[in-house]
Amino acid sequence: TAPAAATPGAAATPGAAAAAADEATIATMKLLDQGAAPRRALRYGWRGRQAETLTMDLRTAASTEEGGNKQPEIELPPVRILVAIDPRGVSPEGELSYAWHVTSAEVTTDAQTPSALAAGMSAEVAEVERLSGSGVVTSRGLSKRVSIDALPAIGASSKNATGQMVEQVRQTLRDVAAPFPEEEVGVGARWEKLSQLASRDARVTQTETFRLVAIDGDTGSLADVLAQTAPPQPLLSPGAAPGAPPARIESMLSSGDGTTRFVLSRLVPETKFEGTTTMVVSSPSSGHPQGEPPGDDGRRMTMIMRVGIVLAGNLR
Repeated sequence: TAPAAATPGAAATPGAAAAAADEATIATMKLLDQGAAPRRALRYGWRGRQAETLTMDLRTAASTEEGGNKQPEIELPPVRILVAIDPRGVSPEGELSYAWHVTSAEVTTDAQTPSALAAGMSAEVAEVERLSGSGVVTSRGLSKRVSIDALPAIGASSKNATGQMVEQVRQTLRDVAAPFPEEEVGVGARWEKLSQLASRDARVTQTETFRLVAIDGDTGSLADVLAQTAPPQPLLSPGAAPGAPPARIESMLSSGDGTTRFVLSRLVPETKFEGTTTMVVSSPSSGHPQGEPPGDDGRRMTMIMRVGIVLAGNLR
């Protein structure tokens, strides 16, 4: 499945993320087209002792526009994160329970990278390096839970980081397996996955439409189209000054597409995903009443983020 860009406004530290665990309910599936015969029910046959490593390569570019002034797009340094996945067992219903922990996280900078940007990215990656947790996924590839173990904040980087990279890791694990419908399907089949996501800072509806491109034994491939939307809502941030009126998400739309090659005995597929998120954020001027939309005296900023994510899995 396509790993979506981090939920807008995600600003949970590892400890806060653990307190919230994973508030996303299990996704719902809807078959749109059964595809051509022959058809079969696609199910994972998890192996209780098969450890895997998830490699995530993340590239991001961002631009902003405010009051008609558009800033040039900035390419952020690429990030590579490795996650060890260790099975804990397979239930009689075919659900896989597993523990996970980040084994390495690094950001690649060069002499052209602005020092402030390099410092900010390093702070984000420093948070990710200490992450661990657990999860449960069904035989159809639907995540029932992904939690993050509580860790104490360490050093100045923990105070400065927004936690967006932490949320990216959690969402990637939640959506890592290719999901399958209940019904039997053949090549050309199409199905929809609907998820209601909730992080500490935002509520998001995510819709993915999958098409079965090929299936041969236990190996297959999918095409995936993703969309995310968020209703107007407060944008809470731990970096905001005490008592300051909160900023708001006025609108948010994410879209993207990807390809996934899966193996029915493995959790981590090979996935390539490209997506764009456009978010309009408003903040009232000093003295503006809290809880009311900003008027002409408020600020309104449009942020555009392009994300490229490549996932790969290896057996350990």
